[in-house]
This record gives sequence, C-alpha cells and structure tokens, in this order.
Amino acid sequence: MTADLISGRLGGDVFPAQVLGREHHRYPAPEGQEDVFAELLTWPALNNLLATQRLDPPRMRLSAGELIDTSTYTRLRRYRRMADWNAPIPNLFHEQLREGATLVVDAIEEMHPPIRRVVTELEAWLRTTIQVNAYASWTSKQGFGVHWDDHDVLILQVSGRKRWRIYGTTRVAPLHHDVEFSTEEPTEPIDEFVMGPGDILHVPRGCWHAVAASEGEPSLHLTCGLVTTTGADFLRWLTHQLIEHEAVRTDVPHRPDEYGPWSRSIAELISKKLESAVVVDEYWSYLDATDEPRPVFSLPVAVTGELTDDTLVRLASLRGSVTVDGDVVAYAAQGRRWRFPAKVGPMINHLHRNGTSSVKELSELVPDAPPSAVAKLLRTLMDDGALVCEVGT
Repeated sequence: MTADLISGRLGGDVFPAQVLGREHHRYPAPEGQEDVFAELLTWPALNNLLATQRLDPPRMRLSAGELIDTSTYTRLRRYRRMADWNAPIPNLFHEQLREGATLVVDAIEEMHPPIRRVVTELEAWLRTTIQVNAYASWTSKQGFGVHWDDHDVLILQVSGRKRWRIYGTTRVAPLHHDVEFSTEEPTEPIDEFVMGPGDILHVPRGCWHAVAASEGEPSLHLTCGLVTTTGADFLRWLTHQLIEHEAVRTDVPHRPDEYGPWSRSIAELISKKLESAVVVDEYWSYLDATDEPRPVFSLPVAVTGELTDDTLVRLASLRGSVTVDGDVVAYAAQGRRWRFPAKVGPMINHLHRNGTSSVKELSELVPDAPPSAVAKLLRTLMDDGALVCEVGT
C-alpha cells in the first residue's frame, strides 16, 4: 500500500487545489479495501513499540477528556549511563484504557517504517511536512472533548470504528500564534458519522470536532498533521527576495518627512514582485529545493563504499528538481545544487522520476561511461547526502 492509493482516493491533485484547508470531507473505503491500512500499524506492532521505545510523556500519553497523571500508570526507572524515565507498567496502563482513556503516540512515523514510507511519499505529493500520531481507544468516552487543531489533518482509520462529530469553524484558517481566536465551544454538530476500517477523513484547521470509539470495540487510527504553508510564510520569503534592493537593506527612516517616500518605495517593490505571474510558483519551487528529507542511514555501504551492480539506491529527497541548461544537467534539493554533464542526464532523470533503482540499471543509462565511473559518481552523491542506499529492501 502506497501513498498513490491515498492520493487517488482523495482525487489526486484536485484535493490540494480545491479541498485541503477548505472543508471537511469523508472518503469511505471502497468495497474490498476495508483492510487497506491494516499493515500500517498492527496491534502487535503497537505493543512492541510500547514495550521497547522510550515514549516519555508527552510523546506517549493517556487522555480521558484531560491528560491523565502519568504516576497512575508509569514507574520511574533508573539507569547508570542513561537518563531516568517513566516507564509504563502494563497492568496499570491497561486499567486506564479499560476505564475510558485514549492512548496517543506522537510522531509514530519516526519509529515505525511502514508509516514512515507512506508519509514520506505523501509529503512529496502535498509539498509539506507531516507528523503522524496514533490513537487507540476502546470506549465511547471522548479522549479530548470538542476541540480544533491549528493544522489540517488526514485521518486514516486502521481498524475498529470511531464516531466523529463535526461542528464547523468559528475562525477561518487560525494560526498557532494568532491575533485572536474563539474559546467558546460550539454545541450543535453540522455533521456526524462513523469512520470504519479503510476510511479517510480530511478535517481543515480551525474546524471543531470530537471523537469517540464505539463502546467496547477497539479502534485504531492515524492522524496525519500537515504543517501549514501560509501567506505569512510566503511574505517572509518574499522579503528575503527583495534584499537585493537598497531601499529594503537601508534603515527605516527616523525623520517624519521621510516616512511617506520610504514606505511608498517599499510598496512599489513589493507590488512589482507580486505582479509576476510566476511568483507563487517560484515560492513552491524554493520550498521543494530546500526541503530537508527524512533521515535515512545507509550502513554498511555508506562507510565501506562498496556499490555493487545489485545495490539499490534512490535520491534522499522526493521533492528535488532536475533542469537542463545547455550541456549541463542540474539537480536541486536540500538547499544545494549538483551539476552534471549532459550524458548523465538520463540517469539523474530516472532517479528523480522512478525512485529506487539498482546501480546496474543506472549504469546502463550512461553507456558512454564505464560502470566504475558511474558507481564513483553515485558514491559522491551518497557522501554529499543526496543519495541513500536501500539496505535490506
């Protein structure tokens, strides 16, 4: 199961263009696809994470309308060479869940490869960073009450059923640090439904909602929180683009008679830049070219340097770009730019478009160069952090 299935279910590029951030929408699982998210997070995998990872609160927490005191389900463990931590005690932990608590594990994609693989592809499609939180509950008691989030979310129902009540927005597109916001909870839902296995839900930021599992039925869902890219972010980037102009670099005037002329000169620079039909596209290209990919380690190959024909490699970033300028092919990603002779272009384009490839497959795309030279170039890209080795896949 890949992100292609999710993006296809959501309508492809229609989703970020017309739905994302605008309205809530539920996408029921087609018949026969109810278990499509089952392998993203199984109950045995969740049990293993709880038992083997140091999930100190608030990374892992229990909530039943409000956060539950960790002392009721954890005990302090001391170590000689590591920091002490509050380890969950299984029987105490289970008791809280039986009484109606909801279990939350934040940023689970950082520790669980099946989720990380999918969310990495979703990030490239939606051109933003995503944090995935896992929620497990067993009762109809609401874990968090009626609330809203300051980011858009995609909910993937993995197993069980969950009842959602949607109350709408009281402030369009609120920010984490906003000038104002409403704290008065709406009381009448505008929509109510039950999410079943395989269903997807989009909830825009600022949309009030409440969630509860069906009584006695285990429910497991993943919430994909999308980092917002707002007009405020765009204006910060735009300001940096205008630093080349003297009026932007000079001090703000102190003399009142200079205020008007100076502010008008700044306004003219901004207006001229905004008149460009491609300025927004330039901004998105900038974000793609400077995005930091999720870390992937390539041991032992990254240390030994042994790239064989069967070694599988891919570009570290899924958001880079490839351009051709005469006899030079340029690859831009991670805030850097790599330049290659034109004959290497087919190999770079193949990596950019097709993802994981074998060294042999890539060598065949550069017939004028000996395989050892291609392997050396790939090795250089790996040492630069632009290429990773898919070890054990």
